[in-house]
Amino acid sequence: MDIQLLLVPYDTARRCWRSGAGPEHLLQAGLTTHLQARGHSVADIQVIEADPDQPPAEIGTAFELMRRIAVAVRTVRAAGRFPVVLAGNCNSAVGTLSGLTPAPRAIFWFDAHGDCNTPDTTATGFLDGTGLATALGLCWHQLSSTVPGYCPVQPEATFLLGTRDLDPPEAALIAGSGITSVSTAQIPARLPELLTRSLLKDALGYLHLDLDVLDPAVVGNANSLPVPGGLSVEQLTSAIAAIRARVPLGAATLASYAPEYDSQQGVCRAAFAALDTILADGT
Repeated sequence: MDIQLLLVPYDTARRCWRSGAGPEHLLQAGLTTHLQARGHSVADIQVIEADPDQPPAEIGTAFELMRRIAVAVRTVRAAGRFPVVLAGNCNSAVGTLSGLTPAPRAIFWFDAHGDCNTPDTTATGFLDGTGLATALGLCWHQLSSTVPGYCPVQPEATFLLGTRDLDPPEAALIAGSGITSVSTAQIPARLPELLTRSLLKDALGYLHLDLDVLDPAVVGNANSLPVPGGLSVEQLTSAIAAIRARVPLGAATLASYAPEYDSQQGVCRAAFAALDTILADGT
């Protein structure tokens, strides 16, 4: 497959800090060579940068990056390549999804956390905790409208996978929406059935992998916010394979990987295995 790696090495507007160091660490660990050894063609890596002349600001910088990601994803797809986004923050998904319009899209969101808070429900003020809610059109309406191609994804076409840490208002929002939540215990056994039930005809899939969906006790810590439980590598790759058997993918993201916490490099190896499954036999 022809692949374009898009690096977005920012966490909370800071370049190469915390999870912002993850994209370049994956490259240093040999990701490009790994992909090429599996028969993929990897185009020159594109790094998406914030404007160096503007002061960093968590909200402003995040939406600037989203706008640039949207343009890059659309350009990559127009060239016949598959975009793989390596990002520090999950809110990068808003840009990636915007680059896939006007196709109807389905979201497959692997994450220990729901990322479905809004500015009215968040207790921490962490912008990245609103990433999925923004993609669904539940908040940040004015700023979202500045992202080229932005169009909210329908909750009924959204799967939240392996999530096990929700704030109470966030849990209530998810429960009252059309989002399909799939617990760790249900993966992968119930996933094919749930996918069959959903209205995914003609949808273009977006696979979002926050690496803290993995079990920290078995695989390792992906970042500073580990949550007990989680998926094994085998559960993750089986789930990805089930999704790919049901829906063609338009793009994929690996996010929220802070290598300083991955002392045994288990999460890094899991990221490579996940990409192998995402990219196997075309999309």
